[in-house]
Amino acid sequence: MSVMLDVFFNPASLVIVGASDRAGSLGRGLTLNVLSSFKGPVYLINVRGGSVLGRSVYRRVSEVPGPVDLALIITPATSVPEVLEDCGSVGVRGAIVYSGGFSEAGRGDLEDEVVRIARRHGIRLLGPNCVGVIDTETPLNATFVSMERQLLPPIGGVSIISQSGALGSLILDLMGERLVGLRRFASVGNASDVKIWELVELLASDNRTRVIGLYLESVGEGRRLLEALKRASMVKPVVVLAGGLSESGSRAASTHVAALTTKARILRGALRQTGVLAVESLGEFVAVLEALDRVRVKPGGGRIFIVTNTGGMGVLLSDSLERRGLRPASLPEELAAKLRSVVPGYMALGNPIDLSGSAPTSLYERVVGELLESRAADVLILVNQPQTIAMDVENFIDYAGHLGDSGVPVVLLISGSGYSRDLALRLRRKGLPVAYDPEEASAMVLALLELSKPRGGVGLEVTIAGDALETARRVVGRALEEGRVTLWEHEAKGLLEAYGVETPRYALALDCEGALEAAGRIGYPVVLKILSPQVTHRSDIGGVLVGLRDEVELARGCSKLQELSRRNGVTLAGVLVEEHVDHVAEIALGALRDKLLGPIVMVGLGGYMVELLEDVAFRLTPVTLEDAMDMMRETRVWRLVEGYRGVKLEPVKLAEVIARIGRMVEHLDELEEVDVNPLAVTRDGRLVALDAKIKLRQRDG
Repeated sequence: MSVMLDVFFNPASLVIVGASDRAGSLGRGLTLNVLSSFKGPVYLINVRGGSVLGRSVYRRVSEVPGPVDLALIITPATSVPEVLEDCGSVGVRGAIVYSGGFSEAGRGDLEDEVVRIARRHGIRLLGPNCVGVIDTETPLNATFVSMERQLLPPIGGVSIISQSGALGSLILDLMGERLVGLRRFASVGNASDVKIWELVELLASDNRTRVIGLYLESVGEGRRLLEALKRASMVKPVVVLAGGLSESGSRAASTHVAALTTKARILRGALRQTGVLAVESLGEFVAVLEALDRVRVKPGGGRIFIVTNTGGMGVLLSDSLERRGLRPASLPEELAAKLRSVVPGYMALGNPIDLSGSAPTSLYERVVGELLESRAADVLILVNQPQTIAMDVENFIDYAGHLGDSGVPVVLLISGSGYSRDLALRLRRKGLPVAYDPEEASAMVLALLELSKPRGGVGLEVTIAGDALETARRVVGRALEEGRVTLWEHEAKGLLEAYGVETPRYALALDCEGALEAAGRIGYPVVLKILSPQVTHRSDIGGVLVGLRDEVELARGCSKLQELSRRNGVTLAGVLVEEHVDHVAEIALGALRDKLLGPIVMVGLGGYMVELLEDVAFRLTPVTLEDAMDMMRETRVWRLVEGYRGVKLEPVKLAEVIARIGRMVEHLDELEEVDVNPLAVTRDGRLVALDAKIKLRQRDG
């Protein structure tokens, strides 16, 4: 596959179909860029013939006298099928279709036709509706963007894939400003044939690509893309900026897991699971690429030290680090004693280490020297506000140029306008990563620390009873045969039990007499729940009665539920009698089947406020132990692991329950949504599913 896709970046020869010298035309921009970069044979094609930019023009690809490896097609959309047929007749291996007017403009039929023609002739097709590709090694600039209006990055090791052509061009411009070295760039457009996952795999195997950057707007390629990202992140850093995630999921909110599901939450969790570095903004994206491009030494640990000549920026930087789950390290007493004689006496000594606005370069040198000698720092952030007259900038540039050899990752933070931007550029030429604001700096540091962690995860070995799947299929099959798409709660709990998830003792009763008999078997106190096909959230109408201590209270409870059903105009199909489980905390678990990504699990703090708090995390199944722990850390569930008001949650137990529910959804294609809320945490550490809802989807056919 890699050899096939390499034709887009390193062709032996190429044609430009739609070459032009008309001022302002995209065909002219593409022709100029290709002719000024590519050293191999280039043939220009235009149906009008004649000449373009002083070169002879052919009317058709089939008229070209030599072999053609790659066709660059920048003609009107309706002409592309004919052009591709012509390309196929002479053995063209790859085609980039720049033209718009396909599925993005409502012409999916035209796009399908183009793909069919390409596949019939064995042509790999990039686009349509794209900006093109760049390879700095070949070299080849097969884009139509103006090199007079944007910067092109220097040759380097960062490769970019972008779903948006315009934003991809902007990324290149920003990389050029920051001197971030480029290896390859690809704009995929509609990705009708060549997919993002294929390009990710190509770049993962490319020895000259050290870092992959991806701008992503959809996960239309499903798990194939996420699996490719996971494999790639095992061998080199992958940075992802995802856009278009603001809209909510479209499911009817019959369960908590459905109500809490959005594309953003699912994709955020899935990306974390792949091991990529997901960033939140364009500025952070380019800043992290810069840090990974320049810093070649991994942190030995997580101790962060800040040295600054402005206290305010040190405070903002500390705040930004804390928002990312990081914080400056404590200053060791022995080191503090040494620094006390160095730092101005009127400055409080801590971390950040504030040198004050009167600090010259020599003070930075002495303080950083002590930090390095003491081996107290794993990452250094140097904040320099050059606006202060005391800062001897030339000396600082000379000094900072040697910090790349210190053995400790160093990030500089230089904020300001023209003068500061010029200083940042000069420091970048020394090989140092420079942030423009605290958010960029903290994003850089987080990325460096994330990459120093061990990669991969430990699989969860979950044993499922041999007859569990058969039992579950019988329950689901019976419900579907009866025309139901929601399981009764006792059926849902039966499925959970089959997959090894503990539930309270329970029994179904059709009337009060049956409820009294069931409670006698279970033992008081008990919980009584209304069962009605019209009631989704029973607690909303008072349909759950807890702590019933004897037969008298149970009889009253039965009468109350009967009255509730009459008053609310709902059918009383029966009551569920359950063991009352005392517990100290509640967790919400869920699972759903996404159309593109398949089975997904959710965890968060439970109870009736779960939708209000929205404190949940999602991951794709199967989950590893590391995935499950990461989900807990992402939410306030981790407070229970650390211990909160006498509650101590055993995380491995919860991880196993997550895995079991995920396995259940993997096994049973008919399961659409699973909602376990609450999963009770008892004082002795049990995890008991007190409430369960399972929604089904109809079988195909």
